[in-house]
Amino acid sequence: MLKLTRALFLQDPQVAYADYYERTLYNGILASQDPDTGMATYFQGERPGYMKLYHTPENSFWCCTGTGMENHVKYRDSIYFHDDRSIYVNLFIPSTVHWIEQGAVLTQTTAFPETPSTTLSWTLKQPTALTLKLRHPRWSPTAVVLVNGNEVLRSNTAGHYIELARVWRDGDRVELRLAMHLGIDRAPAAPDIVALTYGPLVLAGALGREHLEPGSDLVVNERKYGDYNDAAFAPPTLAGNPETLPQTIRATAKPLEFTIPAADQQPLRLVPYYRIAHERYATYWKLGSNDNQPV
Repeated sequence: MLKLTRALFLQDPQVAYADYYERTLYNGILASQDPDTGMATYFQGERPGYMKLYHTPENSFWCCTGTGMENHVKYRDSIYFHDDRSIYVNLFIPSTVHWIEQGAVLTQTTAFPETPSTTLSWTLKQPTALTLKLRHPRWSPTAVVLVNGNEVLRSNTAGHYIELARVWRDGDRVELRLAMHLGIDRAPAAPDIVALTYGPLVLAGALGREHLEPGSDLVVNERKYGDYNDAAFAPPTLAGNPETLPQTIRATAKPLEFTIPAADQQPLRLVPYYRIAHERYATYWKLGSNDNQPV
């Protein structure tokens, strides 16, 4: 899907394609690799209480393992695009791009998604008239752009490119400040099933390792996926009005970590889905109702 999205963007450069690419990159590709061993998943179950299962270094190499390994050297694939005089910044990833035809180097420095901002610095052989097109994603209601520390514009129109056309000089710095908010996505055919989000990130309930042995998520036979995940486990549930549910989420002192009261009012830890490894999780929630939350 990312290869297709990239091809579509080359024909018709829309922010919607870049937004989709970003969301899939973080919630699908980045989430598919074991951060400790480097192994990849074959299938990511979505039943609450499942855990990710990874192939082994030597004894399993499933049909999608090769693709899964390839994914993780392609993060640079679609950060930048350009035409004759413009360069698009689609992804907020630390990187450097050499625009040989223009004698220009653009370096991006960012801690995204832990902070919703990025800084771009020009290295130029001579002053050059170029257009910098910065993605204002749909998940950010506002965007602020500073050039060399001075605010030059504010955007309240999410889902378009902010264009900076000017003569750039060596050392010029551009800062893009965005805003990430808590929200929900609802299943079109089942509006009582929701996913919790923060900006472009899907938040998963981190459900711990009850009845899971260390290393039990590195497996040889992926066809027994259900067998590995069949231990008795009762995942927590959420209750309330989908529209007001994000208001019950609270940030913790740790970056990109939150809590939400479960239906029994016990705090449930939420983290970006890509951070989930070696424990049970839930990404989709079928909402109930109780007397303690709005319905």
